Amino acid sequence: MSSAVLYLAIVAVWAMVLVPMWLRRDTEATGLTRLLHKRTDEPLVEDDEEEPEEIPAPRPRGRSTRAAVIARRRRRTTGLTALLLTTTAVAATGLAPWWITAPPAVLMAGHLALLRVAVGMDEARRQAAAQARARARARAREAVLATETAEVIELPTPEEVFDQYAPDRRAVGE
Repeated sequence: MSSAVLYLAIVAVWAMVLVPMWLRRDTEATGLTRLLHKRTDEPLVEDDEEEPEEIPAPRPRGRSTRAAVIARRRRRTTGLTALLLTTTAVAATGLAPWWITAPPAVLMAGHLALLRVAVGMDEARRQAAAQARARARARAREAVLATETAEVIELPTPEEVFDQYAPDRRAVGE
């Protein structure tokens, strides 16, 4: 009976971790992206004078890198929680020995420790970005204050303004 539980645990881990990774890699790199966004390399209307315009590759509709990391952390936490609850339920019903809860518990503890470190790193990154913004604002303020006001110079105005169309002015040769 214990080998059946082991096989079920392996299949559960495979289904929760490996299948989504495989599907995500497949959609991003090759298979489904090519099927969903078919491009023809030949122009639809054959015209020898015009060159076909370059069609840009479709951008993946993915989220930002930070959002992807957070989503991955959530999925991993959910999967480890489900695995820990499942092994606890199996051990509580007497189908398997109590020590089968140890590996998921160790994995969950390690994952939570990594999340704690990641939160600290994110906070440090946020503080560094805030300090950089504050320094940039201070530099901009100093630049505004450091610029001297322009000196206004009064130019003398001539008494008589030159008018080329005045009646007393004639072009050479008239």
